[in-house]
Amino acid sequence: MKEVALAIAFAFFIMCPRMAGMCAVISKVGGVNPYTIAFIGGLIAVPLIVFMVFLTVEFGVTTAIVAAVITDILASVVTGTFRLRYGIEIIIIALFIWIGVTIANKLAPLIENVFI
Repeated sequence: MKEVALAIAFAFFIMCPRMAGMCAVISKVGGVNPYTIAFIGGLIAVPLIVFMVFLTVEFGVTTAIVAAVITDILASVVTGTFRLRYGIEIIIIALFIWIGVTIANKLAPLIENVFI
């Protein structure tokens, strides 16, 4: 029962505007039904999410972020929308995410101690 509750919580994390937005963009580029892409893409994503969890648990957040950059670039190549500028933007965004995760991990306990 605990696994079901935590899986539901995880499902809420997966439900994010970025993924919905990307689905809408990809569907528009391909001229296809966004709900079909969301459903089929969601099924295909399940093993990829498990792989990302594996990378994070076994090798750390840096490896997971690098994998995310690679898959973002692959997605734009597959859709035919890749431009060097987009690749640079993805790398910059990933760098900010990495910095944010690193700082948050160190800063949150300090802030928490102020309130305790």
